[in-house]
Amino acid sequence: MTMNIETAAPSPTPKLRWQAWVNWDGDGIWGTDDVDISDDVLGLRWGWGRRGLPIPEFAAPATLELTLNNAGHRYTPGNVVGSLGSNVRPGREVRLWASRLHDDFATSGVGSEDLDRRPAAFGDGRWEVIATAGNGFAVLDGEARGTVGSFPPADAVALLDTGDAIATLTARYRRATNGLGGFVLRCVAANDCLRLRFDHVSSVLERVAGSTVTRLASGGPLVSGAWHDLEIEQTADGVRVQAINLETSDPVGRTLLAANGIVDPPDSGRHGLWHSFRNTADRWGGFGVDRGLFRGQVTAISPYYGAGTCRIEAADVMQRLSSVRLRRALPGGPMRSGDVAASILAWSGLAPGEHDLDSGRVLLTGGARSVWEVSAARALRRLQREEHGLIYTDGHGRVRLESETRRSKIRSHRDPASLAKITVSDTTDGGAYASALRWGDGASATEDAVVFRYRRLVDEGRQRVWSLNEPLAIDAGKERLALAASEAWEAIDGVQAPVAQTDYTATDDAAGTGTDVTGDITVELLAEAASGIAGRGRMLRIRNDGTGRAYMQTLSLSANHCWRAESTTAHRAGAVDASASGTLVHCRYADNYAAAQAGAEARLAERSRRRAQIEATLPLFAGSNARAGVEARLSDVVGLRAAAQGIGGAWLLEGMEVSTVAGGDGTARWWLTEV
Repeated sequence: MTMNIETAAPSPTPKLRWQAWVNWDGDGIWGTDDVDISDDVLGLRWGWGRRGLPIPEFAAPATLELTLNNAGHRYTPGNVVGSLGSNVRPGREVRLWASRLHDDFATSGVGSEDLDRRPAAFGDGRWEVIATAGNGFAVLDGEARGTVGSFPPADAVALLDTGDAIATLTARYRRATNGLGGFVLRCVAANDCLRLRFDHVSSVLERVAGSTVTRLASGGPLVSGAWHDLEIEQTADGVRVQAINLETSDPVGRTLLAANGIVDPPDSGRHGLWHSFRNTADRWGGFGVDRGLFRGQVTAISPYYGAGTCRIEAADVMQRLSSVRLRRALPGGPMRSGDVAASILAWSGLAPGEHDLDSGRVLLTGGARSVWEVSAARALRRLQREEHGLIYTDGHGRVRLESETRRSKIRSHRDPASLAKITVSDTTDGGAYASALRWGDGASATEDAVVFRYRRLVDEGRQRVWSLNEPLAIDAGKERLALAASEAWEAIDGVQAPVAQTDYTATDDAAGTGTDVTGDITVELLAEAASGIAGRGRMLRIRNDGTGRAYMQTLSLSANHCWRAESTTAHRAGAVDASASGTLVHCRYADNYAAAQAGAEARLAERSRRRAQIEATLPLFAGSNARAGVEARLSDVVGLRAAAQGIGGAWLLEGMEVSTVAGGDGTARWWLTEV
């Protein structure tokens, strides 16, 4: 089920196809009918990245708003007699996909249809099958199936010309053979392509060049006999495959395969299906130039009874990071900013496949460091300032850290215009065009001085790090938890388990003058794995095994290693000495002066020059605009030409927003910074 949003245009243009899925059951299974809500979507608004003029320093969480047809109150929370029952609630996983060229392999007549020369269901493409006579693909009831001809044996490929060698593709696929089916990418000819196939134990990416087949990368397998949704993301020298098992609970967006550094890949905009001779068992359920735009969780559900509609709001993983408070410790020693970010994300519950981090600069070079009583999102923002990179999500659930050197490398290029991946004009000249431009001179982002203050940590050895400050009552047979957190030290290690009569005492009265019942008390030091607490403190479990109420009179905690941060004199980047004026960059993750200075100088070099900022509005009903709006990614380099305003050159895409209604005009808004 899909929602097709299109409008009249000066010339025939491809339709945009949107798919919205919500896992209402919360079971992680995406193949049930209730999951796909596309037919009920009346409109949507999706945004991600750094949005607005002036362009903000930090990216907000990616957001999605869906307006649904709710005439039957299907999406009304509490409507237990509806088809979704009590499952309509916040916290459910949401996905949004979009495509500009797609075939769902539907058939209307009796019997199968030959895939060769069949027009794509969405868009103006047409299939071409390369195979010996009788050997190819047939379409029946929403599936493409391999067909085999007579001798000699030969493989078959079915191709759609997307016009883009590095198009992002999605496909639905069910494996039943051992590596005899899959897909071709950048297919110049049947024996000149990249080939993605799936066997019992792995997924395999190969370079096919004549009779030579070279394995480029391998990854995890697909479950045999189960339908999967695949997203195949291509770059100039890489391929990344995301997989979702539609029939069993599976992590959304699991990275199946990641290949980088592909040398001399074929250059062709044709991509498609592949099966070897005699393979009629595998199935293809859909193929297109699609892209996963959003993955997140429902944050609000708002029914409007009079209008018979319902608005669903969702946000990506960065929203969740704002509510996760960290009480953890970095171990110390040489650590790059990418490692620091990975630790913060891991503590927040994100798996390695859910982030894409540049290694960055060496920031952590000394003793242990606490990330304490702060949200994960705020900790990442602090790291972003210190690294002078950018941290955001890609809208599909993967958190990115962009190294501070990425933009400087782009700007040092001899011909920035040649870096443009997408070109936008203020006229309809056949390419993507903008119908409106808002311009800012970037003055709000200019900094004339950056003051940095770095932290040097000193290990002060064994210390008493915490003491109970008032009697603590514990009933007989009960236990209590206490957070023993130090205010004097940045991090502690080698914490000693409390010893009775030495580190703690208890009596049977609050005044402390009654009978000593310390022997009834046990104090357990909880490990970080059990409590989630480390860094400046530890969690203690205190139990009273006596027959009456006990009052803890003393309780203390000691550690063999205690680090205290010592701030240095503030300096301005590029100057021997400076006052405290300017923008302060507090280097929480560096106690190395040279590293702190390098980060501050990088920030000053970036922000001391005024760079223009633009908000561009792109109508989506034009085919080239639809392609740009769907396929553009943050940090892409965009060529922009607006003769009337005197605008030209290369721009970095900072953020974007898409809004559209069924049967109406859709628009994309981009926020750009001058290269």
